[in-house]
Amino acid sequence: MEVRKRQPIGVELVKRGIVKEKDIENALQYQKEHPDRKIGDILYQLDVCEPNILIEAIGDIIGEKGILLTSNRIKVKLTDYFSIDIAKKNKVVPFEVNAGKIKVCFANTVNIKNMNTIKLLLLNKGLVMESYITFESDIDRILKSMEGEVTADFEVSSEKNDTAITLVDSIIKTGIKRRASDIHIEPMAGEIRVRYRIDGELFTAAKIKKEKQQQIIRKIKSHF
Repeated sequence: MEVRKRQPIGVELVKRGIVKEKDIENALQYQKEHPDRKIGDILYQLDVCEPNILIEAIGDIIGEKGILLTSNRIKVKLTDYFSIDIAKKNKVVPFEVNAGKIKVCFANTVNIKNMNTIKLLLLNKGLVMESYITFESDIDRILKSMEGEVTADFEVSSEKNDTAITLVDSIIKTGIKRRASDIHIEPMAGEIRVRYRIDGELFTAAKIKKEKQQQIIRKIKSHF
């Protein structure tokens, strides 16, 4: 059986009339200066055509379902399935669940290892993964907004007597919720950094005002 080699994505997009040759030339020039960026993401950034048409065409070319991921499409809470840190590491966002299947957007479906990691996590929750491809910048933007929500867990009440108690309790409870094996509370020059070790890697969870440092130290010493 003859196996046909797939043309580069840029060539295929031009053949389909999605973009022009000049668009690809500009994208390739940009990629020389930013080698970590994919052609599809660069074309999206350059705004050469309708984003939904572009990502659907890219998906069709690589054999995946392409979707323009927006906040309005997300119907599930990501942290019900895995942590923000795992989502950032694997560039992934789940967005819909129905009849035992969960739709999941990846920025890169070539990385089979990352996809299998997420697939197994979801199988452990009794869900079959249905994968989609989307733009990396949209994944990053959505995860950043979600990370802001997680960081909000560390906001404390204005009552002076229980500020440190609430703060330390929030750090511990959030660490447990995110399945952290270690919690690092690190005094820095102008702030306090909270980091969790999850799956062997350290992730920054929050940054706290330096003025809270002594309260936190006293609370930890008295508690432990």
